Amino acid sequence: MGVAKVSGVRVRKAWMGLLLGLLSLWPVLGAAQQPLLVRHNLTAQQNDRTLAYEEEVLRLVLDKTVARHGPYKLVRVAGISQKRAFAELEIGGLDLVSSMTSVAREAATQPVRYCIYKGLLGVRVGMGSAEAVARLEGLRSRDELSRVPLGAVFDWPDLQVQKEAGLAVVSLSDFASGLKRLRLGSFELLPLGIVEAPPIAANAGLSLIESWVLAYPSAYYFFVRRGNDALARRLSDGFEIALHDGSFERLFERRIGPQVKAANLATRRVFRLRNPILPEATPTTRRELWHPFALKMFEGAPP
Repeated sequence: MGVAKVSGVRVRKAWMGLLLGLLSLWPVLGAAQQPLLVRHNLTAQQNDRTLAYEEEVLRLVLDKTVARHGPYKLVRVAGISQKRAFAELEIGGLDLVSSMTSVAREAATQPVRYCIYKGLLGVRVGMGSAEAVARLEGLRSRDELSRVPLGAVFDWPDLQVQKEAGLAVVSLSDFASGLKRLRLGSFELLPLGIVEAPPIAANAGLSLIESWVLAYPSAYYFFVRRGNDALARRLSDGFEIALHDGSFERLFERRIGPQVKAANLATRRVFRLRNPILPEATPTTRRELWHPFALKMFEGAPP
């Protein structure tokens, strides 16, 4: 009887020990099942339920790494300026932002150096009223261009690039109010990337220059907080896989290719500008990362 009681006590203690051990592992096991949370500032297209191209790229590279790095969950934080987005990234309020790069941005945050637009966001077409566009189609010299009032949002790296090139650029507080000022005649043209300008102009009821473009070397990346090496590594791994299997190129051609083709770059005059804020670490020698037109910008060859 005494032996049976002792045995029962030992069994209960053994089960309690096993249960406590499992409970102690629960946070670890639970954490392993939690998806990676990625708070970002990418937005969906206006009046369209499909994902924006940038978010499609983000999902593509994260999907490519699920087997190795686990599940993920995207949380969109919309309606904030680039300046605020980078501030939130630095303090941990966001995990990822997208932007054209600059020396200052790469000093403050960690770039993932795979250009989402293959270097084409630095190829800019002027957007303005039908009257202004018709009058400015015939520009042929940098001197003429330098007298045209342009607009750029205050926290766009393009503002500094265009100002340092000697162009007359009005600083805008935000894009929406900039469109209103453009319609009111505060400036004449708002240069936008050829990959983004057509739908914006159509929605705003504005026209686009068809005979010339501004062009300067550029790169548009995902950025993460300094020290967030795990997310940076996962994004880099995903890009490498997507480049190798061709899925990034297919996405680019499906979503961006039509705008590039419609821009008829081969028929346009090109006003080339230097980009003094492009970091030296930009991977310009990896030809597979760039569109052929962008490569000419990097190499100094005639476009």
